Amino acid sequence: MNRQEVQNNVFFSDQKIQAEVLAKALNIIEDGIHIVDRDGITVFYSSALEQIENNRAENVIGKHISEAYRLDEESSILLKVLKKGKAIKNRHITYYSKKGTEINIITNTYPIFNGSEIIGAISVNSNITSSKQLVDTVINLQRQLYSNVSKNGTRYTFKNIIGESAPQRNAVQLAQRIAVNMSPLLIYGETGTGKELFAQSIHNHSLRAKGPFVAVNCAAIPETLLESVLFGTVKGAFTGAEDKTGLFEEANQGTLFLDEISSMDIALQSKLLRVLESKMVRRLGGKSDIRVNPRIISAINSDPQEAIKNNRLRQDLYYRLAVVTLTIPPLRERMSDIPLLVNSFVRAINKIMNKKVVEISPEVVNLFKQHTWPGNVRELQHAVEHAMNYAEEDAFTLELRHIPPHLLKKYNAPINDFKQIIKADQDQDNLKNILMQVESEIISRAMSKNNNNITKTARVLGMSRQNLQQRLKKLNIR
Repeated sequence: MNRQEVQNNVFFSDQKIQAEVLAKALNIIEDGIHIVDRDGITVFYSSALEQIENNRAENVIGKHISEAYRLDEESSILLKVLKKGKAIKNRHITYYSKKGTEINIITNTYPIFNGSEIIGAISVNSNITSSKQLVDTVINLQRQLYSNVSKNGTRYTFKNIIGESAPQRNAVQLAQRIAVNMSPLLIYGETGTGKELFAQSIHNHSLRAKGPFVAVNCAAIPETLLESVLFGTVKGAFTGAEDKTGLFEEANQGTLFLDEISSMDIALQSKLLRVLESKMVRRLGGKSDIRVNPRIISAINSDPQEAIKNNRLRQDLYYRLAVVTLTIPPLRERMSDIPLLVNSFVRAINKIMNKKVVEISPEVVNLFKQHTWPGNVRELQHAVEHAMNYAEEDAFTLELRHIPPHLLKKYNAPINDFKQIIKADQDQDNLKNILMQVESEIISRAMSKNNNNITKTARVLGMSRQNLQQRLKKLNIR
């Protein structure tokens, strides 16, 4: 007798005990379990599912699905699986309890076979009601926020884009040129560069400016909910389920902005591709197609080719989305715009915090120009907001003491270092030698912080590469 047979003989001597142990095991699982036999009669209804549906097992067990839920083979996933013998996975379903509470689940339903014969079906249901409510709240708050500013759901136009540097001017000019056409557009820019700012500006500069602008961050919504958010749902998944429009329908004759497109599940990307090609969308659980025609603007914060290579973006979808590509320059490539950006943030925050700051000290500007800003304009904005919080109520100037400590520690050379340099050269009483020592120290530190990269160091110091090479040679810095 093998080990399994011994276990069966010792612990599960009859089917009744086996069933009791199985029931206890299934009731421990946090997901709701629903099992029906070959005739569609419920034979198991777990405690977790009682909690999810706010129902009692005795109201369901022993009854046919169509009796307990007033469903049929078209609307019941369990009955569909029984009929077709194929699993249905990761299906988002919205329905209502007997008390009228909205319930959202992700269900995975499988047929149960005895050899080649189907003897039942089991569904495993994860409660995502809280997640769904949070997503709906975020989307509704975004709509309310933008509707208070503009009827079409936007806040920004090209007038709100700050920058006089050549890279930024070129990006704006290209965006204005692109805006008047309806070609699908992919915006490529690092995190914090203002991709949605450009997307809204393009919409407001286009022929569809009076139409709706609808935005969704594909990284912020769980993949199990994103499909229903995009395509909508129809009544019939369970009794009482509502018809809900998806974002494609809401953006019809306007613009749909798909941010962080590479965060979308690959399987959902294939469904998105079909919608883009056919201009037809079918709501989840629906039987008919709905014609939609929004302009699609998508955004990505990493190299699209790398995303394709790493299987985060379908190549065929990329070609469909990136008929036109617009690249937003990172802040490190337009450092001359920093004073303009800082002044704009200061003016806005003055009104919010009731402060009186009117200028930024040259030392602060110089420090800001040394940083590479991996978080781009958003990081700069947060740094300014930090400084404004630290600024005294009667402060008129942002000083180094107001700057975030991590920037101050990294870039602001301690003044004592330079006092020591000056003291060491006092005996010579030669200003030229003192200045050369200080300059050598500044350049050496900048080179070290930038891994001895001359191009990066020159950019940080605000000088040309050729000029820096000359100074390195003259000061004998290797």
